[in-house]
Amino acid sequence: MPRTYEWAQAIRSAERLRGSLVPCGPGLRPVAWPETPRVRLTALAPWLGEKYVAIGLVAAWVWGTARHPGSPLRCSTIGRRRPPANPAPGIAVHEHSLTPDDFFRIGDGHVTTRTRTLCDLLRSPTPLTHAERVACRLLLLQHPGGIPAARAALDAGGRRYRRISTARLHDLTGCDIGGGAPARAPGSD
Repeated sequence: MPRTYEWAQAIRSAERLRGSLVPCGPGLRPVAWPETPRVRLTALAPWLGEKYVAIGLVAAWVWGTARHPGSPLRCSTIGRRRPPANPAPGIAVHEHSLTPDDFFRIGDGHVTTRTRTLCDLLRSPTPLTHAERVACRLLLLQHPGGIPAARAALDAGGRRYRRISTARLHDLTGCDIGGGAPARAPGSD
């Protein structure tokens, strides 16, 4: 995929006016290139580069389960490095404990796996937005082991927000997912 972000601003503007470059999230992509995870990560390269991993709604957008990556763009450092004191505008850098199994390298970018993305969204300390709920449902549909495997992934993770994430999974699926205490409503923790 051409790295259009490396082109001069005047060329990018001219190509947008001509119709050969179209918006792709906050970035641009050539009109002939379909929106795939690789193309979306390349469009995010000016913000994420090779040193950050797309997480949360940004990762869901990369996987094609969200209409937009949200704002600010959420990412994590790799290898538990400390986030910069002053990140670039429009980006929120977090320090997640990501193992090599938690993310993929696609082209020059990194994105959390679909399972990790689903778990991160369900474990969010804030209420899920409509876009995040839709992304979770679509990620569940793509999950190879279905609801039981998603529940196992949540249980294998940290204890923080486990009840909330289990309740959210139950709310999204509308079925009893078993295993442990009954799900409680978010906010009862």
